[in-house]
Amino acid sequence: MNSARFLVAVLILVGAALAACSGNFGSGTTPPNGLLPSGNLAGMNPTPTPTPNFASNIVTYGSSAAFQPLPNAGGYGGAIAFPVPSPKPSGFTDIAVGATISTVRPTDAPDLNLASKGKKGGRKRERPARSLVYITLLPTHDMTLESYPRIAIDVPRDIATVYRETEFGIALYNSGAKDTTFRMAVAELDTATPPPTPTPNPSAPPPPTAIPVSATAAPSGTRSAAVGSPTPLPSGVTPAPGTSGTPAAPAASPTLPPQRIVFAGTATSLKLLANRTVVFALYALPVATPSPSPRASGNAATTEKLEPAPSGSPTAAGSPVASGSPVASGSPVAAGSAAPRPSGT
Repeated sequence: MNSARFLVAVLILVGAALAACSGNFGSGTTPPNGLLPSGNLAGMNPTPTPTPNFASNIVTYGSSAAFQPLPNAGGYGGAIAFPVPSPKPSGFTDIAVGATISTVRPTDAPDLNLASKGKKGGRKRERPARSLVYITLLPTHDMTLESYPRIAIDVPRDIATVYRETEFGIALYNSGAKDTTFRMAVAELDTATPPPTPTPNPSAPPPPTAIPVSATAAPSGTRSAAVGSPTPLPSGVTPAPGTSGTPAAPAASPTLPPQRIVFAGTATSLKLLANRTVVFALYALPVATPSPSPRASGNAATTEKLEPAPSGSPTAAGSPVASGSPVASGSPVAAGSAAPRPSGT
């Protein structure tokens, strides 16, 4: 009797174990050989983060007329300075203004090269400009400027070398004034005011370190280990006196910084409404270079003809030529050398 009960208990335990195992078949959380699910393989090869084409910070309008740094984005940066109101109205307080730099045109700004033409629409400008960077201001309160702000823009060197400095301009779009297009050339270059010190760009790569040069002169024919092993001269070549006989190693030059261009504020009042954007756009408009005047065809020295010299006319100092002898016009004759005499004289 006891053995029968024991056998039934064993069968119940075995059945429960089999039921538990059957529920776990195919539902394991770890695949064989430790392989990860295909959905996690993308995390093993992350894509590189692209360079941001816009950045924002906060500037202040009010008590100071000094330059305030703008953010850096897409290789561009700069600074902005607002005019100080004089006299200040009673109860005047500083106003925070959001500043954004972007290499992509803001969504609420029109096309830079779209000019208005009546009420039917717009047309493209005859001389389209190349938009480079946009500076968007968003004030938190209404503010009226006595003049446009001064703007200093850091232009990447590869852009600054393509255009002349006089080919850059600033355009303005004020959404609070219900403008429909950009107003071109609203600021002029400021060459009298020294530009403010550029702020370092944390996203820019560090410049290469120059090769250190030891203050102690090395013995003749030897080089420093930091520069490299000396290059022997070719066989039979003797080095010049006072030289080591090895060419100098080229020194590493640092990366050229951006070119800072300063635009003076136009003496025109500018009203900014709270939470309405004002966009300043830096653009480049190439100026046509006048074609050079054509040069005279041919060379006077090569177009001379052989002409007979007049009777008794000297061809060089102290060298008379017999009458009627042909002489090349402009042909040099040694000074002081007499012409050959006729036979028999």
